Amino acid sequence: MFDLVLAGGTLVDPALGEYRADIAVRDGRIAAILAPGSSHEAKETVSVAGLHVFPGGIDPHTHIGYAGTFVEDVETESRSAAVGGITTVISFHRHYKSATPKPYDDLPELIAAVEERAHIDMSLHLGILTEEQAAEIEKYIEQGISSFKFYMAYRGEDGKTVGMINEIDDGIMFDSFEVIGRHDHAVACVHCENTDIIGRFVNRAKAAGLDGLVAWNAARPSFAEAEHVRRAGYFAERAGCRLYYVHIGDRDGLEEALLQQERYGGLTIETCIHYLTHTELSKVGNLGKVNPPLRAPEDLERVWEGLIAGEIEVVGTDHCAVSAAQKQGTIWQAAAGFPGMATIFTVMLSEGHHKRGMSLQRIAQVTSQAAAMQFNLYPRKGALCVGSDADLTVIDVEKEKVVRAADLLSVSDFSLYDGMTMKGWPVRTYSRGRLVAVDGKVVGEPGWGRFLRR
Repeated sequence: MFDLVLAGGTLVDPALGEYRADIAVRDGRIAAILAPGSSHEAKETVSVAGLHVFPGGIDPHTHIGYAGTFVEDVETESRSAAVGGITTVISFHRHYKSATPKPYDDLPELIAAVEERAHIDMSLHLGILTEEQAAEIEKYIEQGISSFKFYMAYRGEDGKTVGMINEIDDGIMFDSFEVIGRHDHAVACVHCENTDIIGRFVNRAKAAGLDGLVAWNAARPSFAEAEHVRRAGYFAERAGCRLYYVHIGDRDGLEEALLQQERYGGLTIETCIHYLTHTELSKVGNLGKVNPPLRAPEDLERVWEGLIAGEIEVVGTDHCAVSAAQKQGTIWQAAAGFPGMATIFTVMLSEGHHKRGMSLQRIAQVTSQAAAMQFNLYPRKGALCVGSDADLTVIDVEKEKVVRAADLLSVSDFSLYDGMTMKGWPVRTYSRGRLVAVDGKVVGEPGWGRFLRR
């Protein structure tokens, strides 16, 4: 007796591609892959004829607690993820609001917040901002957190632009890489931007009276990102550490990362959906302010090329629940960041599959499988295999709908995609076999999600 069977659909398996099958669930896990129309006994059978069943999406790049508190954001942003077909979120958590960030002794409270308030499963990356935090890395690994973010940006004056105290220099970062390198499953995540270069270019852009997204791109040039991509990759090679380049969104950074991969195989490249849809010329104004910036149109096309070809392995969102009010003023005054979790699948389907011919199998790889493999969750997550968690996203590939921020259920009150008609939408989201969202509505109560020790 199965608990659930999704019958009559097309499975989009990251490893095997598309094929017709029924998928059966028992006790929260995939129990069987059945030939279409096979006889079975189940407590519930749901027809998904004409639809595609993907492994539940994984967003490995979010910032829960960026705008409000972590506890508040867990509930609101996990519901936004659920309606977007995301069943696992990994959030970059950092103690940046205190004068001197302390070690993460509050991990039990953070974990409790997830298990009491989340609609879907969640985990954490820890932002390493002080030498005291860096000294605790192995303790965090013992507690099931195995990925750590280092900011080559936000040192000194640049940190004040986001309210961050970042005491990490290259020496502390390299020592941390060596510690991480002693653990095969652990990984360093790096935000690559050269703070010293940015400081001078910001002054030049302001002196020239520039404003808007073009000014922000000029102030944080892509070569400043590429230089740190090179440096971080070399440090990782020397330390024997796995390294994950976050939010690579330009040609210079991508090309440099690929050169480093030729030298050292322990490097993975991530991009984010906004680099696939928006540029410095987009009409969204301050709403599009983000670090690193939105780049030129030719950068956007190069990132798509790299993603489809397999050079870029993972897609995230850099989701921050910022409000439109925080985006007011000049580009120099506006807050950085925006929401994105609820639109990751529809961006990949509408812009990738329908407009550029990206295969559905490739979409399943970059939205689920690759992140699970990178962050020590595979094959529990990111797979359509017997024994894997029954995290399943049912998608109507042909469904067209206008994006409305209010429908995305984030506490943030805007979306970069407001008013855009996009094609391809999640219609049912299952977390460990339980229906958590259907047709844009969250079902069930918060507290279903579990903290994932990795």
